[in-house]
Amino acid sequence: MSTDTTAACLNCQQQLSAGSFCPNCGQRRPHRLTVGHVAHEVFHVFTHADNTILGYIPQVLFNPGRVVEDYLAGRRKRYFNPFQFLLLVLGLTTLVAVALHYYEATGLEIQQRLAGRMPAAELARMVQYFHYLGKYYNLWWLLLALPMYSFFTWLVYRSRGVNYAEAFFVHVVIGSAANLYSVLILLGIWLADLKASASTNINSSLQVVVGLLYLIFIGKHAFELSWPGAIWRAFLAVLLSMAGSYAINTLAFRWYVFG
Repeated sequence: MSTDTTAACLNCQQQLSAGSFCPNCGQRRPHRLTVGHVAHEVFHVFTHADNTILGYIPQVLFNPGRVVEDYLAGRRKRYFNPFQFLLLVLGLTTLVAVALHYYEATGLEIQQRLAGRMPAAELARMVQYFHYLGKYYNLWWLLLALPMYSFFTWLVYRSRGVNYAEAFFVHVVIGSAANLYSVLILLGIWLADLKASASTNINSSLQVVVGLLYLIFIGKHAFELSWPGAIWRAFLAVLLSMAGSYAINTLAFRWYVFG
């Protein structure tokens, strides 16, 4: 196959002028793929500039207020796609939780504690419930938790001119950081060989703390709130989110186990 030197972009049909990239869609001039080109592109994805995965991780972990501020202000090119990053992190969290049997261990411990006090069929469904919770953790977080957290944050911050889409993005950033920390927490729990009940309490508590602290810093730096204003709004949004999450989990649990 020879190198294509056509004067039109093969991606969008824009006429090409001098230069290596299409002025309309940004695609490089067409050329034949080689092993060296593929290796360069893979290396580029992970190491070049701030708008790569490795560049984005420290930004989302240690400077979430700036990430939100820049993104909402339209300064987005400098960042790796936050929505794509969240999907990758949720997939990683789910993979680690399933591999370590985190949720199954919680269900089995509860089953042992309640043995003889509940019918065997209900105990079996309880274990199965926790199995599915871990297996589909990413879907639960995306379809239920993320929209719900965003709604409560919008309620709390709308007086500051924040709309629902902006509140949603705030939790894309917070969720990315929280789930990265969750992976580390789960691995630490596994290495420490803690009991399932203790593990669940540690992971849940730390996730709440991460969400609270990040929301405070985002409120301060991205929404230009005073420290007191950022703190009370963050506490209120987190408390509402915890209540909503508890209600959904309780209803789902009772429906699946006892329904």
